Amino acid sequence: MDLLFLASWHFPTEWSGRGWFLALGLLSILLQGVAKSGFGGSVGLLSVPLMIYACGGDTAAATAVLLPLLIAADYGAILAWWRQWRWRILAPLIPGMLVGVGVGGALLAAARTVEGPDMRRQGDAVLKLAVGVIALAFVAMQAARALRRRTRAYQPAGWHAPLVGALAGTTSTLAHAAGPVAAVYLLPQQLPKGPYVATTALFFWMLNQVKLVPYFGLGMIDLSTLAASALLLPAVGAGVALGVFLNRRVGPKSFAGVVYALLALAGGQLCHDALRVLLG
Repeated sequence: MDLLFLASWHFPTEWSGRGWFLALGLLSILLQGVAKSGFGGSVGLLSVPLMIYACGGDTAAATAVLLPLLIAADYGAILAWWRQWRWRILAPLIPGMLVGVGVGGALLAAARTVEGPDMRRQGDAVLKLAVGVIALAFVAMQAARALRRRTRAYQPAGWHAPLVGALAGTTSTLAHAAGPVAAVYLLPQQLPKGPYVATTALFFWMLNQVKLVPYFGLGMIDLSTLAASALLLPAVGAGVALGVFLNRRVGPKSFAGVVYALLALAGGQLCHDALRVLLG
């Protein structure tokens, strides 16, 4: 049976064709698998704009297709770095994360009550702009970190973890864009490479499981999105395996540099497309 027929996307003419969806979609998921199992997930933010373009600019469809695949990649990353996580660092993030998912779910529910094609188009543009801004902000943050001298490990204050958890839960629910938020909290603590990846993987495994509640509850995930996700599933295993290989044999700076450059381009393009709708 033709899974793309089941998915029944109404692509704009210039995005029509299975080849484009498969090419960008598979690249998106491959990169996400590499990021989760090799580099802690933050550079995987590039997969979100790639999937948006794969789905013809439909941000809601892209996030729905991505979520089951993110969860599959989370399982692969956890198995690859089994029990290397730091629970004492992770546990304080969980209460805020649950609150953030609730806030993100409420915002998604409010967005789905908007009527009229013009209003929906503007709502999608706002979400697209948010992804683009987060992407550009993350690239800027990483560039600033690269220019600074190495400092001693950061010791978070008591209120930092709930705040970061809430921000991560909200941004992840809205646009799978919590990687930079988690990185801001976890990277400065200077964990060894393996424990850092494992801790990040376990956090996103829990976060993405919780996100299933609003996504199913709001009808964002259905048979059509699951069919599209199934087409891209083979890229998950390949991405996870490649991520583990790169983590152990290749320095992350070279890989991350290329990804950050692409992420800046994609983020800038998303902001441009969104502002054309919002200001036009």
